[in-house]
Amino acid sequence: MKLFANITSILFHPLLMVTYGVLLALNFTYLAIYPFTMKLYLAGGALLCSAIIPGLLILLMIKGGAATDMELSDRRERAVPYLIFITANMVCMFYLSKLQMPFWILSMFIGICLALFVALCVNFFWKISVHAIGIGGLLGAVMGAAQIQMINPFWMFIWIILASGLVCTSRIILEKHTPMQTYAGYGLGFICTFGASFMNFIYLLI
Repeated sequence: MKLFANITSILFHPLLMVTYGVLLALNFTYLAIYPFTMKLYLAGGALLCSAIIPGLLILLMIKGGAATDMELSDRRERAVPYLIFITANMVCMFYLSKLQMPFWILSMFIGICLALFVALCVNFFWKISVHAIGIGGLLGAVMGAAQIQMINPFWMFIWIILASGLVCTSRIILEKHTPMQTYAGYGLGFICTFGASFMNFIYLLI
């Protein structure tokens, strides 16, 4: 059971959620018409900015003794990584904006950064699940995009909700978080990214 929980935690690591979101947008919205080369630039850039570079920086922290593991199990070690995640997502948003991605995608990054900032503040007195923030944010982003595009990716919702249950359960099985810490993280991620989607309507009015 713990092996399955570890595999789930790796497959749905918070650093990968942005890339998954970009891939879904490139395949299930009107962005699917983009040529393969353009999709490669977009997905590859998102992976580099939001996953590979932050991951390498955390590895450097581990090598330097500033962190114990990639999951940042100790709450006291999470402040700097949170700042790294926020900066990485801002860089990713800037990169995608330079490639003229629509505002409804960029707004999701604002939601992600807000969720991470709130988690950073909460982290000073309570541990919150970043895995849950990631998968909850993914669901919120997909629902927000579906609302904007006026589509109903029914099966995608089901699969993400099932993945959400697996991720949150895995964190509890591995004793990395309590149920309340996963609920709080999931709710925070969902509310911030889904709420950020409404910025698109304000943007269109402006």
